[in-house]
Amino acid sequence: MLAQLIPKAIKDYLKEKLGVPDMFSSFKNMKKLGFAPRFILDIGAYEGNWSKEINKIFPSADILMIEGQTEKEPILESVCKSVPQFAYQIALLGATQQEVIFNKYETASSVLSENNITNAEIETRKLTTLDTIMAQKPIEGSVLLKIDTQGYELEILKGAVQLLQKADVVLLEVSLLNIYINSPLVDEVMVFMKEKGFYLYDICSMIRRPLDGALYQSDFIFVTKNFLNRSSTKWIV
Repeated sequence: MLAQLIPKAIKDYLKEKLGVPDMFSSFKNMKKLGFAPRFILDIGAYEGNWSKEINKIFPSADILMIEGQTEKEPILESVCKSVPQFAYQIALLGATQQEVIFNKYETASSVLSENNITNAEIETRKLTTLDTIMAQKPIEGSVLLKIDTQGYELEILKGAVQLLQKADVVLLEVSLLNIYINSPLVDEVMVFMKEKGFYLYDICSMIRRPLDGALYQSDFIFVTKNFLNRSSTKWIV
């Protein structure tokens, strides 16, 4: 009850001062250090809320929202009308172009099935790759790539070989528990990203399982080896 009475601005200020993991505080800090993406990709955009928040931090960046649920198109279209540099595309992404079963379950929608029984709506869809989409959209300048696709993040990255060569920062939702069947866990994600030349820079959220309080998911920020002053050995200014 008390938490509901505290204004959001004060909550955000306290989180930042106390070092509480918070995604947007992390990006604000990166901005202070000089990170200024020219292009942002929001994969798993849902209704565009993340894009609207990141736009407040990087207002000059062009943002492309990609969402797999066709039902979200009217909402994303409305979001784009309100912000000139926003664009959207309805597409389901993966490692290759193929036909798959898509489990539609609002924010929990995924190509992967859950280990638990759900009332997800099942439909057959065609996958495309991120590289295929971006081949038609020339990119210049610094790139921020965000992927939140309920366990399917690495498959999407496998289809983004060319894009990863242009990206400076990658934000991934990472799992520590196997809620989705065959979803990669944090150790596999770390190995994959290092092989692609990206290193863990920040851990900026924590989601715990209601069953037992076990850490279930987190948002990891990965950066290239020489990103800003990451390689500095200094502790203080």
